[in-house]
Amino acid sequence: MKLDETTDFISKCSKHTFMSLFPRNVKNWKTVYFINIIHIIGVLYIHFGLLSKPEYLKYYICYLLFLMITYILMNNRCFMTILSNYFSEKNYNMLCIKLKDAKNILFVYLALAILFYIYPQYSAYKTIVKIFNRVFKK
Repeated sequence: MKLDETTDFISKCSKHTFMSLFPRNVKNWKTVYFINIIHIIGVLYIHFGLLSKPEYLKYYICYLLFLMITYILMNNRCFMTILSNYFSEKNYNMLCIKLKDAKNILFVYLALAILFYIYPQYSAYKTIVKIFNRVFKK
């Protein structure tokens, strides 16, 4: 993908996601917005939870396992999206990528989290701390 195509994809994806998370003219908009703010926090935890201290990675691992199980139980749909769609009485899909790709990303995050939990000395957190200590060593 060229830079222009990538930038265009990110722009379109961002607009699509924002409009899906905060739709206009829907029923129960306050409830929908609240659910989707929690949804955003959950997505941020998916992406940045891997940077947690090794002793907290067990919660991250449980969260990712919970998400994977709910995808299976709910026919490859996110439970937060289902909840939001229920209250809005609309059918929005917030993902810009295929769910198969999203599940693959979750699987990679889960595998890394398990490795970092088993071998905490190699965790992202410990690596970042080591780098900061070397860079800002007094």
